[in-house]
Amino acid sequence: MSYGPYGQTPPPQPPKKGMSTGSKIGLGCGGCLGVSLLLFLFVGCVAVIGSDTPTDSSPPPAASSQEEVDEAAAADAEEEPAEESGVTMTATHAGTVGDTIDSTTYTAIDIVVVNDSDADLDVNPINFNAILADGTVVSDWADTIFADIDPIDTVTLRPGQRAEGQIALVGEVDVATVEMGDILGLGDPVVAEVQ
Repeated sequence: MSYGPYGQTPPPQPPKKGMSTGSKIGLGCGGCLGVSLLLFLFVGCVAVIGSDTPTDSSPPPAASSQEEVDEAAAADAEEEPAEESGVTMTATHAGTVGDTIDSTTYTAIDIVVVNDSDADLDVNPINFNAILADGTVVSDWADTIFADIDPIDTVTLRPGQRAEGQIALVGEVDVATVEMGDILGLGDPVVAEVQ
């Protein structure tokens, strides 16, 4: 224990006061407002810097006559007919059929695929889409597994070979065309109008 001058004990010190509740609330709200303001400024700067809008409103320079000639030649090259794939397909309406396990009705389409190309061709029922008369694209392969049809098989056709079978669609529908693509969708589909 320490004593003050002349051996007296010092008077007791009053307890330190903490911040009042109002001060704490004010400091918290002020801090949140400051952080919000900084975020707003940061987002605004990023938006201005990342903007793709050109600041120059002048019109683009006119193309020279040589550029116009080059563009016309490129357009003509694009309009040349595309090479035939060498794959043909026919699709014929085969009426309606039932289901092997319940009373579902299906529309059946007879399909013939002929590979007259120089490469092998993979045929798979998963790759067929039907386009209805109203433009709806339907791919019901998983829903038609139990249709009472002679399904087209999953095969690889060598040049000169053909595959025949049927695909089915749920219900009685008006099918306009059938498309056969590949699983990855990389090439153009083979299209046949339904007869």
